Amino acid sequence: MRNVLRYSLAAIGLTTGLFAAVAPAAAGEIEDLEALIEQLMKRMEAMEAEATAPAAPEQAVTSGNDKVNLAISGQVNRAVLFVDDGDRSRFFHVDNDNSSTRVRFIGSGRLNDDISAGTLIEVQFESNSSADIDIDQDGEVSANNFTERHLTLYFDSKRLGRLWLGQGDTASNGTSEVDLSGTAVIAYAGIEDLAGGISFKDATTQGKLVRINQAYSQFDGFSRRDRVRYDSPTFNGFKASTSFIQGDAWDVALRYSADYENVGTKVAAAIAYGDGAQRFDLEQINGSFSLLHRSGVNFTFASGTQDLDARTTDDPVFYYGKLGYQFTPFTFGKTALAIDYGINDDLAADGDEFASWGVFAVQNIDRIATELYAGFRSHELDRTGVSVDDINVGVAGARVKF
Repeated sequence: MRNVLRYSLAAIGLTTGLFAAVAPAAAGEIEDLEALIEQLMKRMEAMEAEATAPAAPEQAVTSGNDKVNLAISGQVNRAVLFVDDGDRSRFFHVDNDNSSTRVRFIGSGRLNDDISAGTLIEVQFESNSSADIDIDQDGEVSANNFTERHLTLYFDSKRLGRLWLGQGDTASNGTSEVDLSGTAVIAYAGIEDLAGGISFKDATTQGKLVRINQAYSQFDGFSRRDRVRYDSPTFNGFKASTSFIQGDAWDVALRYSADYENVGTKVAAAIAYGDGAQRFDLEQINGSFSLLHRSGVNFTFASGTQDLDARTTDDPVFYYGKLGYQFTPFTFGKTALAIDYGINDDLAADGDEFASWGVFAVQNIDRIATELYAGFRSHELDRTGVSVDDINVGVAGARVKF
């Protein structure tokens, strides 16, 4: 068809040239016609070039196995941190351990309408982790290599639930961290992730006492381990989980989420029990819940306690609360504001009383999958017979997801 059209245009061009030779009075009009024909010929050549070019792939990422779909995603989360421990103050350029820089590969395939299987590989690469920095450091503190988060596979049934095998979330992991505030990228129950390696100091001698991450913990289950885990299907918003962990530890968890549209409120909650007596010398119970109203007002609370085999007096306990507000003053994304307060008693030593409060803001820029954030947090430790300096932390940074 294209050849026929090309020949037709060429014939018209030749006829036009002959007509111009015998009818000079119409030469102007004929020149316009020739220009039009030349434009059509160029357009035809462009169309032919497009037709012979190789087709662009439908996806930028493809799997090495045509029976399994592959998805790649991740994020980079960097911040500038300012720390004042009462004796010294310093700036740090950190990877925000609240939600570390990472990359993940997800493979998924389906056997039938009910059963599917998949894999999850997720590793993080933190340069100067905010959880590990020390006031006396000169270079970066983090190892310059990938560290494991998830190296696991699963078998999933809509009717029977999901079975996980490998390194990944235990059933109780995340149960202290339910949070609908929109500010978890910089403030959540894991207070120790922001500047956990900074040590409290004796106000008199300036000697180091304990680090923030030794004085506070949100007892968030058994983290990520080599385990077998089972998740039930969701029934009326409830999902039950259990896992058996390398080292003869085990845990159970119950999660709930719902959107009560009639009152404009979203609810999420979790509770867990873990028996780690053989591996971790402790048992613990912990949980959290969060409410988000359609007005943007939200509230989050978390708590937990550990029964330490080596402790003969008071067991450590933590409480965490947050009040937040979400609104949209800008067209490019939601703004989230929050204030929080957390305490932990008797963790590093009997009689210790740790407290921390903070104020935070997060601005979403939806079109580039970016969150800008800033905040301030103050930590204090009361210890019998010692005057301890407070630790103040300021932070500003950004997380970009891909």
